[in-house]
Amino acid sequence: AGPTRRSFLKAGSAAALALSAQGRARRLFAGDRPRVGIVGGGLTGVACAWLLDGVADSVLFEGRATLGGPAQTIPVLVQGQEIQVDVGAQFFARATHPTYTKLVEILGLLDPDHPDEDATVTADMTITVAEDGAERPRLMSASKGRLWPALAPWNRPALGPFLTLALRARNFIEDGDWSLSLDDWLRSLPVPPEQREGLLLPLLGALTGCSIDQARALSARSALFFIAKPLPRNLLDPIRYDNSLLGTEGNVETLAAHAHDLTTHLGSAVTAVEPVDGGGHRVRNAAGACEKVDVVVFATPPYQARPLLPAIPELDGVAQVLDAFEYFTSQIAIHRDPIYMPGKRRFWSAYNAAIEVEAGYCEGSVWYGALRPVPPGQAPLSLFKSWASARPEPPREEVFRQVFRHPYVTPAFIDTLRRLDGNQGRGGVWFAGSYTREVDSQETALTSAMSVVQHIDPDAPNLRALQA
Repeated sequence: AGPTRRSFLKAGSAAALALSAQGRARRLFAGDRPRVGIVGGGLTGVACAWLLDGVADSVLFEGRATLGGPAQTIPVLVQGQEIQVDVGAQFFARATHPTYTKLVEILGLLDPDHPDEDATVTADMTITVAEDGAERPRLMSASKGRLWPALAPWNRPALGPFLTLALRARNFIEDGDWSLSLDDWLRSLPVPPEQREGLLLPLLGALTGCSIDQARALSARSALFFIAKPLPRNLLDPIRYDNSLLGTEGNVETLAAHAHDLTTHLGSAVTAVEPVDGGGHRVRNAAGACEKVDVVVFATPPYQARPLLPAIPELDGVAQVLDAFEYFTSQIAIHRDPIYMPGKRRFWSAYNAAIEVEAGYCEGSVWYGALRPVPPGQAPLSLFKSWASARPEPPREEVFRQVFRHPYVTPAFIDTLRRLDGNQGRGGVWFAGSYTREVDSQETALTSAMSVVQHIDPDAPNLRALQA
């Protein structure tokens, strides 16, 4: 049997324990070690507490009854197996998530030398793009494991434009202009308009989770990151991504178990953050808990932090900045039936994007059967995670559905995060989360926490371990 969430939480990680046990380091606060109030129990908030372990006392408030924030993970029973399914972000790779990958290794959840004994599985990220109901896909990626799509006559018109996008994007994401829109960048490519409008733009909209028209206004450099950054030098080598067998929520719980100086108040939303005479703030929740802290870190989306700002005079004007962050909504469904997959099994991939022309959407389905090893004598898992904001009908075997609010990372969004950056630390208040970075991911959720802790105590042992 594979590792369970409980076994990792009980066993912990000797490496992380050793890091947390190191002595006090030079810190911003003189005298007593600071108390840091953290609003939000997702990856960012829990990472702040772990990074400060040994040098500060962290008090974390989370409205949900469990840690994880938007990184919700649900157990699904399928074909006799219990699979932990991430409703939100799940994939990570060393190329796209170097710091997050290092954290998972420190926690003992990823061990490249003993991959069969850790809590992570690696899979090839193959891609299919098809118009909903069409007999054949518009694009099917090839890899060393399945070369035949590269030779299929119907696939050739799309492979050239896709490779052009991938190769141009690989350079652009390194030093391109964040203010260039995706529509303008795509129009600069030497590809036929029908492939640009009928394949490349819909696929990038699907990978972001927004409508096709909304995708036009995205920051090109942000939107292209996850399709270009993990590209291998040999384009026939697979794009490989890791998944946690515990789910992202399980990773967050494991991280919290290694934050020994952390106190949590769960299951009740924060109702007030108020300055205290002589310095610091009081943080209160609806259940009546009240904690005096020296520093406040809002590790929540801007629309959740914004209502708590009026009582803090030093942050006059910041509410307007938080209001300027634009989000869009999408629905994600977890289901057992292959309702949104290509009609023929041979066209299935790990990621399957279906273009819904009338709805103006292209939405993806992740097939877990391609993400998990198939035991001898068994069939691949019939389990799917699908974006389902504009699908023509719901799954017949739907297990779970959730509405998400995603950052709409346009050039205007990036201008706004630059404005917020100029207000960081005012009045002892910090803002952290992936929305404070140009790319929305577990990596940026973590690195935003690191930036805050860098100001509180740049010599915090766990911070230095991740920076090494």
